[in-house]
Amino acid sequence: MHKLLIANFSRIKKNKLFWCLCGVMALASLVMILNALSRPNTTVDNAIAAFVIPIELAVAVFVSIFLGTEYGDGTIRNKLIIGHTRQRIYLANLTAALTCTAGLFASYMLPVLLIGFPGLGLPSGQTVKIIAVGFVTLMAYCALFTMISTIYANKAGATAVNLVLAFVLLVAGIFLTSYLLQPEYIPAYGIGNELEYVHNPHYVAGARRILLQILTNILPGGQATQFLMNIIGPLWTLPLYSAGICVACTTVGMIVFGKKDIK
Repeated sequence: MHKLLIANFSRIKKNKLFWCLCGVMALASLVMILNALSRPNTTVDNAIAAFVIPIELAVAVFVSIFLGTEYGDGTIRNKLIIGHTRQRIYLANLTAALTCTAGLFASYMLPVLLIGFPGLGLPSGQTVKIIAVGFVTLMAYCALFTMISTIYANKAGATAVNLVLAFVLLVAGIFLTSYLLQPEYIPAYGIGNELEYVHNPHYVAGARRILLQILTNILPGGQATQFLMNIIGPLWTLPLYSAGICVACTTVGMIVFGKKDIK
């Protein structure tokens, strides 16, 4: 499999899209840092809270095009002809995609290290944990996009599907989080304009709340939304959900790819 990895990394090294996306990630991070520096009483925590969202979109674009090119150029067919197994091809492509995801993450964090920390101070312990957990969330996104790009051989189609899926997951995360953020009691004015608190009919409680929280934690978009809104529960649970997504997507992707008719 090392020959497949060497070939993939050689392609990445020469891939202009990857380096352009790294530049875009660094620029996005720089804009966040400069915006934070221009406002009083803003910490570096606020400046990097949304890092998962731009990186996941970049990963969706890169993985779709990188793997789609292998189908379009007949590279996968040639790899099979010379004796590489489909399992090794899939794992090599996934490894390359995960490595590029880490590269995009590093590009985003570089301005934070060089400008954000000196100008805004060091992050809190909670933010450091969020960054670490968010990195694992990005790996889950990568595994999902790799599965789709391997199953759907059309480069343009896979890009569209992955981008739409990234937005759908994010919207679903926002929707679910908004339900969970509903307060149990809301203020209301009674007789004589006396302020009193009444039960919020939109408040989710009991088993339904537990299920919604689990679903929010499972969805990568739900995790990204929680990072952005800083409403994290027990952080140690989120990497477990992300790891489960990675394993599930990789298993499904390898099974489908193993049966796929490669033309």
